[in-house]
Amino acid sequence: MSPAASALGTGPLVSIGVASYNNAAYIVETLESIRNQTYPHWELVVVDDGSKDDSAELIADWLKTHSEVKGQLLVNNPNRGVCHTFNRFLNAAKGKYISIIGSDDLFLPEKLTAQVALLEAASAKVGLVYSDVSKIDPAGKVIVPSVYETGQITPFSGNVWLEMLKTNFLGAMTVLIRRECFDQVGPFDENLAYEDWDMWLRISREFDFLYQPEVTCHYRIHGASALHKRRAQIIETNLRLLQKHVGVSPEGDAIIARHLREFSEQLYLLGSPDSVKWLRRSWQQHRHARGLALLLAAHLGVPATAVASAFGTLKRVTGKGGTNVAAGH
Repeated sequence: MSPAASALGTGPLVSIGVASYNNAAYIVETLESIRNQTYPHWELVVVDDGSKDDSAELIADWLKTHSEVKGQLLVNNPNRGVCHTFNRFLNAAKGKYISIIGSDDLFLPEKLTAQVALLEAASAKVGLVYSDVSKIDPAGKVIVPSVYETGQITPFSGNVWLEMLKTNFLGAMTVLIRRECFDQVGPFDENLAYEDWDMWLRISREFDFLYQPEVTCHYRIHGASALHKRRAQIIETNLRLLQKHVGVSPEGDAIIARHLREFSEQLYLLGSPDSVKWLRRSWQQHRHARGLALLLAAHLGVPATAVASAFGTLKRVTGKGGTNVAAGH
């Protein structure tokens, strides 16, 4: 099918949102992967979040060259973050279905064709469909053919809220979402450092998920990837978004309590000043000796490395101690 058909096709409209930021080396390849979709009826909204490279110029030139594409470029000035960027896309989107992608990742040609068919055939209770994904290096070489075949994470279908509380097990670029999901749960939370886990948790409380067991996207791993930066900010975001779900169920609260303990300790090990607040909250919910020791040490400004060393010494001498004090480090 010619890419020109994208602006002329029939079927439910899919709105594709690209979040662009400083990925000039990859953005044209991302746009080409969208243009080569076999599904004929989509619109494209690219939001550049104040890139300091020439991403915006490359996008504008690409849209001008490919006039058959129903697309637009919006530019944030100054940089506003990924959650604001995707909200700006949602405000402009007109489609029945929503698909999002970063400006360094790739769609495979059949992604939308397969996923629109799945959602059209599914019950209204199914809010989104997601798929397997491969990982590629900066040059585009596949380095992990299937994230689920590694066994590190497991896909789930149906009511996935408790499993999603345990870990974010799906890739944002693999998802196709009914627009009414956002109408019901609201936009992305712009107080957070990243967008996806919070949104999947909110949607999974209201809708079922459907897993498509095939690779539809490539997720690119490179040194400038967002998740390779701002580790403390991301962990603090994890803690804040999980608090939105406290009190929903005893099972959920138990999962959140484990995360609270682990993430607050990770913040302390990273030297974050926010660790005192979160260690205190963890100890107040589940009072245990190690939690109190870490809270007092953090409050007194004792370096995390000294505390980790002390726990290690205690374990060697007694065979006991905080075996997980360095979790995630």
